[in-house]
Amino acid sequence: MGDSTTHAELSPSKRHRWGVCPGSIREEAKYPEPTTGPAAYDGTRTHALLEELVTGGKDGAGRAPLRAPQMLVGTVVTDEYGTYTIDQDRIDRVNVAIDYIRSLPNAHKAIAETRVYPDGLTGRADLHGTVDVQVPGEDIYHVIDYKDGMHPVEAFQNPQLEQYAIGVLAGLDTDKYPKVMRLTIIQPKLALKGMDAISSWDVTVPELMQTAKVIAAEAAATDEPNAPLVPGESQCRYCKAKGACPALAAKVSADIGLLFSAAPATVTDVATQAANKDPGTMDGAQLAQILEAAPLVEQLLKAVKDEVKRRLESNIPVPGFKLVRGNGSRGWNLSEEEMTKKLVAMGVPKSEVYVKKFISPAQVEKLVWDKKGEPVRLTKPQLEKMETEYVTKSPGGIVVAPESDRRSAVVTDASAMFGAAGQTIDVQATVVPSSPPWMTAVIPGAVPATAPVEIPPWMTAIPVPVGNDLPPWMK
Repeated sequence: MGDSTTHAELSPSKRHRWGVCPGSIREEAKYPEPTTGPAAYDGTRTHALLEELVTGGKDGAGRAPLRAPQMLVGTVVTDEYGTYTIDQDRIDRVNVAIDYIRSLPNAHKAIAETRVYPDGLTGRADLHGTVDVQVPGEDIYHVIDYKDGMHPVEAFQNPQLEQYAIGVLAGLDTDKYPKVMRLTIIQPKLALKGMDAISSWDVTVPELMQTAKVIAAEAAATDEPNAPLVPGESQCRYCKAKGACPALAAKVSADIGLLFSAAPATVTDVATQAANKDPGTMDGAQLAQILEAAPLVEQLLKAVKDEVKRRLESNIPVPGFKLVRGNGSRGWNLSEEEMTKKLVAMGVPKSEVYVKKFISPAQVEKLVWDKKGEPVRLTKPQLEKMETEYVTKSPGGIVVAPESDRRSAVVTDASAMFGAAGQTIDVQATVVPSSPPWMTAVIPGAVPATAPVEIPPWMTAIPVPVGNDLPPWMK
């Protein structure tokens, strides 16, 4: 992979946090970096495969990036994290990104894993980051970020992509500035939720120049010894310091206070008042406020549990709590073959030793088997036939979501629409794809650019040394 192993202190990937909560830089510095988990390894491996396919597709002949071939399925790869096998899922996810890149006019110019430095447009040397894929163009310059997770990320006004784009601009001569930067998120796993796997946002160079000033002001705010802590669901989600953050605790306390008539004196009082509170007596505004507070409350509770555990493991006492052993698990100390013989000898029928369950449609889509030494799976026509003729779909359960959620609202009482008194018509908006999720990724049109975000009141704009003037056609 490219040089992406180190991160700037004010990295683009964390701007959603430090850009709105400048004190988070100070507080997070008190904690060690968390241990990298399997999900992070998996994402890194997919990015490595994407890089190979983008760079491998350019041999001087002007070809577009290569698609991941079927023959890669079953390939065993050893990297710095250990050994893993490339499966069909990873191939399909990467090909969603490759297909999008290949659809662009200058696909043969695509470059992968490039470090960009916004220094010249922000006056800061701690804002650099690595762009997954760039596709240069005179009219439209594409900056693409690949996400391998399930948590939806939008391209529209995405702070990480903005910082990447400014880093790209800072590395271009002024006469090479494009008219528009198209910032794109490719997130194939969203197709599993019936969501678009690709989203884009167009932003002009003058707008990015203004955003560079905003980023410089945000960065300057983190330098202050008493930089404020500003809690919120997005910035607190993965913050290392949230378990001991006084601002988050204060906000949660204030939000929970909506439930109670007065500040309770003891935990028992809290439990009693909460148990006696009837949501049926609350107005819509109260219900909405409590629901909006729920994510932060849940985040704080989990973070506090983790912090208490960390302190107790470090022999730092927390009044009223201790470390104990949870319920253990049991397993056989002999191999399956040996245990089968033992159980049969004890009178257990061999047919009862193994539990079998019929394969699901999702498992069939992933299924790969060996045929004459070659990995084989169902073909696209076979999968489409299965999907249309053999699979029955049921809609997901109805859940409450904020209005900003990308899913369509479910109408459960359409009587007002038809003027029929007392008649209820249940309508559920569902998406029924005609093929497996990775075959239905939609490339939406780019979101129109909007006015630059204003600098928050608590920040003071600072003079920004601009190393590049606007090109003549913008004047």
